[in-house]
Amino acid sequence: MTPFLCDGPTNIAFSGGRTSGLMLRRILDAHGGALPPGCHAIFSNTGREREETLEFVRDCGEQWGVDIVWVERRRVPGEPAAAVRVTFDTASRNGEPFDALIDERSYLPNPVTRFCTEELKIKTTKRYLMSLGYEHWTSCVGLRFDEPKRVARIHASTRERETVATPLYDARITVADVAEFWKAQPFDLRLQSYEGNCDLCFLKGFAKRVRIIEERPDLAAWWVGAERRTDTTFRAHEPSYQRVLDWTKNQLRLPMLDVATADVESVDCGCTD
Repeated sequence: MTPFLCDGPTNIAFSGGRTSGLMLRRILDAHGGALPPGCHAIFSNTGREREETLEFVRDCGEQWGVDIVWVERRRVPGEPAAAVRVTFDTASRNGEPFDALIDERSYLPNPVTRFCTEELKIKTTKRYLMSLGYEHWTSCVGLRFDEPKRVARIHASTRERETVATPLYDARITVADVAEFWKAQPFDLRLQSYEGNCDLCFLKGFAKRVRIIEERPDLAAWWVGAERRTDTTFRAHEPSYQRVLDWTKNQLRLPMLDVATADVESVDCGCTD
């Protein structure tokens, strides 16, 4: 039996990347082109996703005729955080949900305390599903067959109210299969693989972040501002975003910064491709 069939309440965790996009397409195909009742494709926007990512999520919905639910974290002082539905037009683009979370915590997330993914994506999706009345659901996560360590970790973790499924892994789908699928499509995500969805996520390898800042220095402004506002850095033992930005402006490219090996130094995140 295909691993792409949904049985009961289901969250298709659509990160806005090519891999989770393929997962959504396979689930649609398994159900005759439409999501069955109780099955929801959900994109949680942090406000730091690339514009190309937002366009890709919009295009998947329009091209495939599927209702992709866009949600963002909101919290009114004195009340619990909630998941608010937004659209392509109304989605935050300047880090507003992320800023609000940092202000609540009064410190920055870091590789040890990654509360950004937990709060802005995982818990926001959970709050939305609970608002629909669900007590328990299956979350389909876009992890591939060539990511066995990530699959093992996510299956070993304990998540309240949800059971995690990895249909791409079960179907033995690899990164090569994902690339082949998108080559044949009339639209695609207009980002290179090293760019990712969250524009300058501190969990990206240092070489990746330097290269992205070299190519798009404008993306550094929010990250520089967050570090200045809290008088700290996202990664304690690495240069600040301001220092990296200054290096790139002065063309001080360090010879060891090879983006081809950047995946080795990247830290696993709850976000998927």
